Amino acid sequence: MSGLEEFRDELETCFGTSCGFCERGCPVYQAMKIKTLCMKGRNRTMLGLLQGKFEISPAVVQAAFECTLCGNCDRWCSLKNTEHTRAFREYLMKHGVEPMKEHSSILLSIKNYGNPWFQPRSARNRWSRGLNLPKAAPGQQDVLFFAGCTSAVTKQLNKGLVASAKLLQKAGVKFAIMGQDEPCCGSTLLRVGQTDAFKELSEENIKKLEALGIKKIVTACPGCYTTLKKALEESGSKIKVEHISQEIARLVKQGKLKLKKSSERMTYHDPCHLGRLGGVFEEPRDIVKAVANLIEMPNNRYESRCCGAGAGLQSAFPKLSKDLAAKRVAEAKATGATTIVTSCPFCETQLRTVPGIKVMDLLELLLDAVESGEKGNGQRNEKAG
Repeated sequence: MSGLEEFRDELETCFGTSCGFCERGCPVYQAMKIKTLCMKGRNRTMLGLLQGKFEISPAVVQAAFECTLCGNCDRWCSLKNTEHTRAFREYLMKHGVEPMKEHSSILLSIKNYGNPWFQPRSARNRWSRGLNLPKAAPGQQDVLFFAGCTSAVTKQLNKGLVASAKLLQKAGVKFAIMGQDEPCCGSTLLRVGQTDAFKELSEENIKKLEALGIKKIVTACPGCYTTLKKALEESGSKIKVEHISQEIARLVKQGKLKLKKSSERMTYHDPCHLGRLGGVFEEPRDIVKAVANLIEMPNNRYESRCCGAGAGLQSAFPKLSKDLAAKRVAEAKATGATTIVTSCPFCETQLRTVPGIKVMDLLELLLDAVESGEKGNGQRNEKAG
């Protein structure tokens, strides 16, 4: 993981150009029209700090944190802009800047509760009650279903996890969960600049996961997906990490899940961590297409617009965050779709703050279609009998 000084050459490259292409896709710049909040301006701020031309100020801190780390700027530029901003935040923390007040309690909560939301560890068990899921034990299972903090401890988001587990069960996949022993992946710490704490947590997590002897992790959270995947790969681990949409799309193609398709028009919102930052675009769409009529928004896949929830923006800059969500919902409504489907708990929660269109988890959608198909088959069998 590179520090800001290691990006000096890239910052100087940006300083020596006048393209400004990063402005095109930056959701924050498009909303605010403030030059220091697009990557060109932010890169110049970072370079100025490294060169000692100015000191850390409230405006500098704002430039670092008023960003969702959505990665859209990387779409228009060969530089590692998203990593620049992550390193920028780390630099500020290491030079005496306190975490933003909205982010200051994250580490304390993770240390005491194992999640960023001050929920008791036992809250992780809530979603799995009644499903009879085996607890992960060393050498017992090849596949671990990693729920993720946010969906596990947030009652309104439990349905997506339940749907994921039920679909895996219906397809005959053998897997286990960690329950209240499941750790936080640390994504939130990493995105808000608390890198040392993240590294310590990540090292502990890798040891725990390796000790289970598992071969694959399947997770329903895009943030967990990108964070665990990168951490395990960099450690040299052989544990494979997949998002639940990848696993389930494969099972649908193999015919292991029978479903009933509707004629409803739906659009799909790409979560930044899963799509642009994780490279998973088609599997979620394959699932939507199997269930309903997919209507794409103009900005999709790599050019998908961020919902505004990521990297601490939602808590630190709530008005801007909601403005970004409103723009995305307006784009979805303009397609004529009745439902926005997404596969991220943060995106799901964020998009629901804007009224006027239904928002649904991808796996909940599929489970409904599978159960409708099972019901239809049962009725046909009764008539045949």
